[in-house]
Amino acid sequence: MKNYAVGIKIYNVFYIGAESQEEAEQKVRELDSYDTLRDCDFNIEYVDEYEEGEECWKLKEEDLCVKDGDYSIHIKNKSNE
Repeated sequence: MKNYAVGIKIYNVFYIGAESQEEAEQKVRELDSYDTLRDCDFNIEYVDEYEEGEECWKLKEEDLCVKDGDYSIHIKNKSNE
């Protein structure tokens, strides 16, 4: 049997009542896994074969980027370089 690393991208929208954008963001961050994934859509981003025992995901600082005004870290790719 072969080994594959399958990457997905998850999409969801939450309608939140809040006094500010920061409060709305915090409320969404506090949702549990089930609420976060309820009614989500996802796409397969890649399927890469790998050898058993191989370290597939060992990211270095140069593999990552932070977008202005965003509080999360992203893996560099063609759309955000």
